[in-house]
Amino acid sequence: MSLFDFFFPEQAQASLLRTLVNENRRKKRRETLEGRTLEKAEDRIEALENDLGFVALLLGSLLAKLDEKGVLTRQDVKDAMPTLDGADGVADGKLDIRVLRGMQH
Repeated sequence: MSLFDFFFPEQAQASLLRTLVNENRRKKRRETLEGRTLEKAEDRIEALENDLGFVALLLGSLLAKLDEKGVLTRQDVKDAMPTLDGADGVADGKLDIRVLRGMQH
């Protein structure tokens, strides 16, 4: 207990209450900002999932039509995948999109 607390207990209590209120306000602001950031991230993830679902549907449709017309079989695609998989320097079942973009030229 400080001398201020001893001689002025009511003022000390009021000061402590103001400090607690201010800390609570800062905490609520921080939580609100964190909540908004999390909400934005969740929205972006949902948008990416929707985009990926559309791309998968489009790719599946193209492969089905090419196979149906005899232009390219699904086996042709399967055979090409291991070679293309290593084009980004890592055989991991994925392809860096920058490699695919570079194939346009």
